[in-house]
Amino acid sequence: MNEQNILKTFGFNVKIYRQKMELSQDDLVDRTEFSKSYISNVEHGKHNISLVNAIKFAQVFGKTVDEMLKEID
Repeated sequence: MNEQNILKTFGFNVKIYRQKMELSQDDLVDRTEFSKSYISNVEHGKHNISLVNAIKFAQVFGKTVDEMLKEID
């Protein structure tokens, strides 16, 4: 998996898990303390995030970072 695919997969999963939990991006801002534009860029695979931030996202959704990197069927 190349870098762009990793970013897109992670971002897609952030969006899908957020929607499954019926959270808005504003709700995710409250839970992560990230900016709304940062979350949007992550969801669109436009931002290469740190491992620490990946863990923060995963914790909000009750997932592991490994799960956040898997393609959802």
